Amino acid sequence: MRINHNIMAINNYRQLTNNSNNVSKSLEKLSSGQSINRAGDNAAGLAISEKMRGQIRGLDQAGNNARDAISLIQTAEGALSETHSLIQRMRELSVQAANDVNAVEDREAIQNEINQLTKEVDRIGNDTEFNTMKLLNQGNASVSASDQLNLVSSLKKWWLEEAEDLVTSSYGLTASGINMSVEIINDPSSSYAAYVQGSFTSDPANMVGTPGITGQGSNLSLKINLAYSQPTDTIDGGTAPQYVDRVIAHEITHAVMMSTMNFGDLPIWFNEGIAEFTHGGDERLKSGIALLGSIENVVSNIGDGSYGAWDGNSNDYASAYLATRYLDKQIRLNGGATGIREVTTYLAANPTHNLDQALASVKATHAGLSFDSTSTWIAQFKANVTTGSLGATTGVVLDAGNEVDTGSATGSDAAAGTAKTAESIMPETGGASASEVNQPMSGFNITWPDLASSVGKSFAIQIGANTGQSMELLTSDMRAAALGISSLKVDSYTLANNAISSCDSAISRVSAERSRLGAYQNRLEHTTRNLESASENLSSSESRIRDVDMAKEMMNFTKNNILQQAAQAMLSQANQQPQSVLQLLA
Repeated sequence: MRINHNIMAINNYRQLTNNSNNVSKSLEKLSSGQSINRAGDNAAGLAISEKMRGQIRGLDQAGNNARDAISLIQTAEGALSETHSLIQRMRELSVQAANDVNAVEDREAIQNEINQLTKEVDRIGNDTEFNTMKLLNQGNASVSASDQLNLVSSLKKWWLEEAEDLVTSSYGLTASGINMSVEIINDPSSSYAAYVQGSFTSDPANMVGTPGITGQGSNLSLKINLAYSQPTDTIDGGTAPQYVDRVIAHEITHAVMMSTMNFGDLPIWFNEGIAEFTHGGDERLKSGIALLGSIENVVSNIGDGSYGAWDGNSNDYASAYLATRYLDKQIRLNGGATGIREVTTYLAANPTHNLDQALASVKATHAGLSFDSTSTWIAQFKANVTTGSLGATTGVVLDAGNEVDTGSATGSDAAAGTAKTAESIMPETGGASASEVNQPMSGFNITWPDLASSVGKSFAIQIGANTGQSMELLTSDMRAAALGISSLKVDSYTLANNAISSCDSAISRVSAERSRLGAYQNRLEHTTRNLESASENLSSSESRIRDVDMAKEMMNFTKNNILQQAAQAMLSQANQQPQSVLQLLA
């Protein structure tokens, strides 16, 4: 028997301490309702559940964001409902004014009401706001800011540099420090995906090559129509695919030509043919043959090579492309190793000369050529075009089905260098290492557009718990000027009919805007339901980790409480055991 160490008491004390700690933890869980009150309770569970809590709170707030956005949309849409009513009344008045039974004073009364209604349309556009932010007095929101950013990113990373390199390698042309701005427009009514403007424009509606327009261009502007940015879009009614990157290559060719030669005094078929030759016009030519029935009909579109024969349609481009290809081949067949490049380098070296002088110079170098001017060249070109027998003369091969393989500078069967199909003229996307460069072109000083001011009022709505989970909400300018009804006149039958047409267009514009806002609202309503469902399910998972099962914990508490009381009783008994030693001493 030992008295210095009461092992039974020590053991009972340890058990009592453990039971007391267990009772304390059970009381904590029962009083808080949580199974994890400190990291030591469940370290892994704490880390997992805290991440879940962040997601849950983020989802809940995202739902609130979406509901706020719905309120914003409803504010704008409610205002546009009144705008609709106002324009409908203006149209009704215009129809009334179009009736010639109205006297002058009657039409004046109608005009006065229209003027007041116009002011109210402007007031709604200027004053409609949500949380002090104006909604309906911004720019045109029909162009997505993200679409513009993607386009500019592609221009900075790949397209402009690739296009400039193609022009240099194909034609030996390099601009030297010319200023050029990039402008993004959105005009579905236009038939052009892109064009270059300077002191004159490469848009066939006001095309160089007209009498009195000569010289080189400067302070150029590359205008890109985002309405044609999709790869499946075509321009000029043609059926051949005209990808926006290829159109940009076409227009950069114009830009370099404008800055290096007497572009304004060159025939339009030559300017457009050279630009088409840059990226290969096989599909364009094939399309022209399909539409016109034969290659002779395509060639006939070139007329006598003057501006008057140019309508700017896809068939004109096809004929210009084929003519340029034919010229290139003729020069090569007569000893000119670089083909059409001899013409372009001459024009660049002699910036005041025209195409007649360039062809005369090439003729002087290669005696085998049978043309020395534009007119003799056009005559030879048209005379030698015979379906099925072009291969030996032009390098253009046609089979019985009029299939075309032109062999352009960067088309299939390239005359020199690595062959590229027209589709691969420039990459749609670059490698992972590609980065944006503000000055991607060595020969041009580029001024980029201010995208922040080129679109309508843009709202970024955070509709998710994590970074980048947002949507863009756009509202357009819905004032009278933007709707085309700021100066309606009904003084006569003709003016009243014009007013009816303007009102119809404005109604369509407002309808489109309301439709877009309605689509936003429908999307956000689905978004809120999805967020609520995600939050609910994630909360259920987090609850299983953090929330205590009260019934189960009461069982543990009862057990530990009984064990604690038993341990206390046994500790008392264990402390009495050393007393028996006194009996031995007695």
